[in-house]
Amino acid sequence: MATTNNNTAYKLSKSLHGHSKDVRSVCVLSDGRIVTGSRDHSIRVWDPLNNYSSIELHGHTHFVGTVVSLPPSLLLAERALASGGNDKVICVWEKSAFPRDSSNNNNNNNNNNNNNNNNNNNNNSKKGNEGGAPSLMLLGHNDSVSTLGVTNDGLIISGSWDKTIKVWENGECLTTLSGHEASIWSVIGLQNGNIISASADKTIKIWGKNGKGNYSAIKTLRKHKDCVRGLAIIPDLGFASCSNDGIVFIWTVDGELIQELSGHSSFVYAVINIPNFGFASVGEDRTLRIWKDGENVQTLTHPSGVWDLSYSPNGDIVTGCADGVGYVWTRNEKRFAAQEEVQQYQDNLAAQTIMSDNVGDIKMNELQDVNEALIADGTKDGELKVVKNGKIAEAHQWSVSEGKWIKIGEVVDANAASRNSSKGVLNGREYDYIFDVDVGDGVMYKIGYDLTENPYTVAQDFILKNDLGQEFLDQVAQFIIKNSGQDTMTFEATPNQGDPLTGSSRYIPGSSNNNNNNNNNYSSPSDSFTVPSRYIPDSSNNNNNNNNNNNNNNNNNNNNRDFNIKPTSLIPQATYTLFEQANSESLLVKALEFNEQLSSNPDTKSISLDEDEQEISLLKGILATLKETSRYHSSSFSDNQYKVIFKMLTWPADKVYTILDVIRVMVLHPGASKTFESMVIENRASSRYNLLVILFKIVQESTIMNNQMLALKIFSNMFRHEPLRTLLTQRLFSNPQILESIKSTYQKLTPNSNKSYSTALSTFLLNVSVYSQYNQINTEIVNKYVECMSLVISTESDPDLIMRCICGLGTILMTYKDYRPSGSISTSIKNSISKVTFSDKFTDSVNLLTKLL
Repeated sequence: MATTNNNTAYKLSKSLHGHSKDVRSVCVLSDGRIVTGSRDHSIRVWDPLNNYSSIELHGHTHFVGTVVSLPPSLLLAERALASGGNDKVICVWEKSAFPRDSSNNNNNNNNNNNNNNNNNNNNNSKKGNEGGAPSLMLLGHNDSVSTLGVTNDGLIISGSWDKTIKVWENGECLTTLSGHEASIWSVIGLQNGNIISASADKTIKIWGKNGKGNYSAIKTLRKHKDCVRGLAIIPDLGFASCSNDGIVFIWTVDGELIQELSGHSSFVYAVINIPNFGFASVGEDRTLRIWKDGENVQTLTHPSGVWDLSYSPNGDIVTGCADGVGYVWTRNEKRFAAQEEVQQYQDNLAAQTIMSDNVGDIKMNELQDVNEALIADGTKDGELKVVKNGKIAEAHQWSVSEGKWIKIGEVVDANAASRNSSKGVLNGREYDYIFDVDVGDGVMYKIGYDLTENPYTVAQDFILKNDLGQEFLDQVAQFIIKNSGQDTMTFEATPNQGDPLTGSSRYIPGSSNNNNNNNNNYSSPSDSFTVPSRYIPDSSNNNNNNNNNNNNNNNNNNNNRDFNIKPTSLIPQATYTLFEQANSESLLVKALEFNEQLSSNPDTKSISLDEDEQEISLLKGILATLKETSRYHSSSFSDNQYKVIFKMLTWPADKVYTILDVIRVMVLHPGASKTFESMVIENRASSRYNLLVILFKIVQESTIMNNQMLALKIFSNMFRHEPLRTLLTQRLFSNPQILESIKSTYQKLTPNSNKSYSTALSTFLLNVSVYSQYNQINTEIVNKYVECMSLVISTESDPDLIMRCICGLGTILMTYKDYRPSGSISTSIKNSISKVTFSDKFTDSVNLLTKLL
């Protein structure tokens, strides 16, 4: 059996701290510099010859999912790098955007004598120097750019979640390759001129060049059993592939399978060729695995899942991790990290939590004591042992290179971790307490609390995250105090509250997983208007055709507004506001409770979920898929699951809210959004499978406010994806009675009595205004929505809620320069906002609206 020894084993060389979120992509440039792309929307270029100092590049408005090193081209002689992101844009960067420090610019790729990285002073954790702008931006994909490659003659290849592959030359798309049935996850260009693509449809396609710029699929490989995530060129042989099925395959250039590498315990995200040695792969199981002669000869565990890896000209390997850190691994002892940095890394590993279902069935009374179990050496690198240390189960892994057992985390009961107890895990973070909270709206919420926190601060974050009224603050805080046994303690009841419009001091679910020692669980104050979430609309919708045929003449005599007025951070709004927070566990409990009631009643048994038909399991499957937001690009729903959705939509009005809340999240899923759109088109005259008809009926006829509120939230979330976004607005604008019904429902409410409904309504109106920037709307329709926003402003007293409509109005008035509301509406708005005390950070936007009126 092949094994590593201390001379061939990889060891930690450097930890690259700087990103605030997952490092999703890495590559190494020809001059040896390292590039990392992150979910924090930034790219960093790290220089090993200058103690890994970094330069930050900002060209994307969404997370950076792929980076690739480029050779020079005729148009851009200094081009060095391309990046792609969820903003659907490809940025091409020249070296001038990230110049190298001249004192170190010797381009010494071997880098054998560089010991600076062992000083362990973590200079690289400081904010990087700001780099230049991209030299070229390639537009054409209709969804996230998920992968980039290069052809044998230097052309850029791109793959997207839109299921297409594009080939680019000097800023122009030469050709588009279609044929895959799901998202493209990886593309490479072989030495013989062929292109290889890997897809979420579980296939690999070989594309042959049959003329200048023309390719056709000449072979489809179907050996993988799940989404194919990564590809790597193997010079003079063929290529490697890896998949969510946990397998790495080695193929000849013609697509003949010649080797299978098995060892990962979960999804394998990326694979590379190690020249004259073997292969390396990374995945969800937190490991970098080194392969030689078909054997897994070394396993290097990371603090979190590993997204990507790249091979350096000097023989090092760079990995990008979900903890927001890039890691450099080397076999050159001159570049080994100092012991202090190694120890810090191992301490970080040991602090991780591992679910028991990842290491097998654990029984504490059968585990060996740590002092006995780890006396003997392991039999191979990566061997795993679970041992008992007091009352704690620990996972230890044998490292051949270190010659010792290394603790890689504490093992937690997978079932107990999800139960509410004195200790628990919520959104990947462990809390001292996890509580179920019912605020009386029929939905059960979960809240995590640590004894070191101020209950009022936690309560404030909780009500903002779940779009609850400020009136719940004291109720939730007192609930936490009482149930955590702190009744005798005194807390400051006016904490520094997060702001729902700016995102300042606002907890972002999931950010607690970024174990990069910055404890940055809050979004940047500059990330304006982020409640409940932000989505950057694609520029392809900017169809402002300037056909202002409907601008009524009676508005033209008031056009004395100064349109040289500078916009503010909130006006105009360029982003859709979404309701993304899900409460899957609570929803499932309530749905099953209602289903039991329906099933036990002979009159309603026929519409209950049938266990014999596995309909309950289908519902659970829907909720499980919706929880895995990072898999939305590759996951899908079955026809039977959609049938369950529409069956539950026939439930009585007092029970249907459970499935409405599921749909609220489901329309954020790209695949579900497209399916719902198709079903609307196919069932224009029927309501059975026409979601819009069902929702419009709810807002026009339902007397239950929860259902009305959820319908508005679904409308807001429908703005995320095309073509459902356009279909929704077409139906809304062609049927003004829908808005009139919404307006009538709102007018029947006692002012300030239903914060949830008012928030849903104001958010929906705001999203319509954002849509109006990119799509010309009839002035008559604009006026109706302006009237509705004016009504909300004059009715509500909550400053944050009113700000949504202020931003919506300001956006419309900045966009439609020839439009102006009637004098009575303008006067009403001015009078209403003059009575409200706004935060200082909103003052400029409030003043701007006043000027625009």
